[in-house]
Amino acid sequence: MGRPWMYLLVLVPVVTDVTETGGWPARPREWFTEVSVGLLIAVLVRRILRERQALEALARVDALTGLGNRRAFEEALAEECARARRLPHPLTLVNVDLDHFKRVNDGAGHEAGDRVLRQLADAVRQVVRVNFDRGFRLGGDEFALLLPGSSLAQAEAVLARIRQACAQADPLWRDGPLGLSAGVAELGDRESARDFMRRADEAMYRQKTARRG
Repeated sequence: MGRPWMYLLVLVPVVTDVTETGGWPARPREWFTEVSVGLLIAVLVRRILRERQALEALARVDALTGLGNRRAFEEALAEECARARRLPHPLTLVNVDLDHFKRVNDGAGHEAGDRVLRQLADAVRQVVRVNFDRGFRLGGDEFALLLPGSSLAQAEAVLARIRQACAQADPLWRDGPLGLSAGVAELGDRESARDFMRRADEAMYRQKTARRG
């Protein structure tokens, strides 16, 4: 069942019967009935717990792209910062924002906008290391990557592969107007998660401003 304590639920009907009657079941058939009811209780509790876990997982997933949402990102950022200091190992954060996304939405429609967001998410999943790196959609056309154990140079290489995968997915990426502005930061020794995020944000906005200029 995955949780040893759940086996104790099998005894609930027996204990209840002892409490109410002052004695144990007298016949094998009574024991069988009590244990069967206990097993049913354990199965129902297990199902409820699984459904609750599934709902909690959905609350951390962006419905459009299937990546983690902002809530999942904030939790993962705190966890990865703590792990990076404990091990220790480098941790790189990449903040990504689409260039000219509004132009695509206004000119080609929201369906096209949704399509390119999914394409970016697919590119992230295609490029990052499974069960190690993490990708998130923070909202709108803003995304983030957490890359444990990666240097700044390695993060830039990941970005290059994501750009290449997007270009292969759609002419809107390959021929324009879409592009990616990204800010890359490596966690400092005593840096808070909030300051870490702020530095990556600032780097991303500097790149976006430079491209507009």
